[in-house]
Amino acid sequence: MRWIERVEETAARPRTRTAKLRSCGLEGGMRFALAGVLSLCFVSMAGAQQTSARPVAVPPSSTSVPTTPVGSQSSSGTAPQTVAPTPVQPRPPEVRFLVLLDPAHGGTESGATLGIAGPEKSYTLALAMRLRAMLSAHGIHSLLTRDADVTLENDARAEIANRAHASACILLHATSSGNGVHLFTSSLAAVAQADPRRAFLPWQTVQAAYGTQSLRLESDFDAALTRQQIPVLATRTSLMPLDSMACPAVAIEVAPLDANTPLTDASYQQKILESLDEALIAWRGEWRQQP
Repeated sequence: MRWIERVEETAARPRTRTAKLRSCGLEGGMRFALAGVLSLCFVSMAGAQQTSARPVAVPPSSTSVPTTPVGSQSSSGTAPQTVAPTPVQPRPPEVRFLVLLDPAHGGTESGATLGIAGPEKSYTLALAMRLRAMLSAHGIHSLLTRDADVTLENDARAEIANRAHASACILLHATSSGNGVHLFTSSLAAVAQADPRRAFLPWQTVQAAYGTQSLRLESDFDAALTRQQIPVLATRTSLMPLDSMACPAVAIEVAPLDANTPLTDASYQQKILESLDEALIAWRGEWRQQP
């Protein structure tokens, strides 16, 4: 009986160990599986964190403005690019000082008969040519409405002056009556203009916008001629193309100095030309100070 009990006990032990081994194997497998699940969870969480930390690509925009303040530096150490301000438009170039000389008559229009001085058209042209040379010697640019014996309408004379944007317009005439030099400005009522060069003005009365300046220019001629002891008569009249000229304008009519000094007197002519040249030099300084 004891021998049988030992045999049964011995036979029962392997079953107990096998059960224990099976129990241990099941428990270890569960632990291993649980560890694997936890590991997968950790890996998934880590991947999710890396995914959420990854920067999102934003398409560039031409209207985007840098957020870095002007004058500071970015994290890379380089100065940030800023939007450049709109450049200021340059001012227009200054208008050149230009004198327009208009010898009266010409071509089929002879003008007044001046005795030994010939027709007015020839006298005024010769006077204008000499005055142009004197102005050029002092660095003053001038333009003649005609430099030959050609017929020229009044509107064409005014158009030449207005297209040239003259700083002073001098209309040259001559007469055998009276004495000294006669100065004429337009009789149109002066009209104040902030800048007549940029305003639309009627053709027949455009000189009204330059009435005040024309009177100042006439005053310079009067002073220069008086210093040469030449009698001066200043008046106002309606005269074409004077009224259609968009510039300070004065009509100058030369008469004999006296009964003994005709228009052909060389010394008298020289004094007149020097006076006109002196006045236009003074006017150039005044003109540059005007707005």
